[in-house]
Amino acid sequence: MSYLRSVFVSKEVVGLGEGGDVSREFDKVTERIILNTLRDYLGDVRMISEEVGVVGYGSWLAVVDPVDGSVNFEAGIPIASVSIGLAKNYENVRVRDIVAAVVAEVFRDAIYYFDRDGGFKVIGVSTRRRSPPADVVLGYFESLESYMPFLELTRLLGRRPKLRSLGSAALDIVYVALGSALGFVDTRAKLRNVDVAAALSIANSLGAKAYLCNGVDALELDLVKLGRVECMVVGYDGVTARILLEAVRDSRRGIEVTTDHRSRGTPLGPSPLL
Repeated sequence: MSYLRSVFVSKEVVGLGEGGDVSREFDKVTERIILNTLRDYLGDVRMISEEVGVVGYGSWLAVVDPVDGSVNFEAGIPIASVSIGLAKNYENVRVRDIVAAVVAEVFRDAIYYFDRDGGFKVIGVSTRRRSPPADVVLGYFESLESYMPFLELTRLLGRRPKLRSLGSAALDIVYVALGSALGFVDTRAKLRNVDVAAALSIANSLGAKAYLCNGVDALELDLVKLGRVECMVVGYDGVTARILLEAVRDSRRGIEVTTDHRSRGTPLGPSPLL
């Protein structure tokens, strides 16, 4: 973390990461620092990361997002995190196999930590899980299609929660688990398993629940290789997560009906958004 806060940070573009996104020097340097530190403590480690893909061999698997919220970090917006999950390096390792995880905020001294022996801890700040959660929904809303689940959620809840897009999925998920928001939604198919693996482990330890939008428990996400998360919801608890999942499914059915009518040239009447 000291590197990311130092005057030596370079934001120069150095190519494309293994995941296909623009890679900046601070991504590469942070990733290298993490890998070297893990090797110092654990010996040989296999690492899966957004920048290099899968590297190394060993009895441990480290699932790493060196800078989650790199667009924010590059722009100087103070919401970004470092995310690391550790699991035994089995053949078909999944998120549920993570035994220790950390999500650390870059711009303040807040570290969210989980391990199976000690449970959940927060280092650097004083916080506890809110009950009930704040009436806020977090997520990414970059198109009409990605915004539609929020409208459906308003209908299902009978009220309109506040909507916020923070730009760091790992922090979004941790904040939901802590009750700073009631849910998180992302339907863009841009997230990757390394972005969310550690945060999902932390959230699960606090009682939050996450689903892929096909209904599969998000703890079943594969960590064998770098992969995309097509669509995911995270709720403060199981009931909220299922409502979020229903909102996504209802919105998709609505989009399919609209598309079908347009292809047939059938008028639909005025848009509910106008």
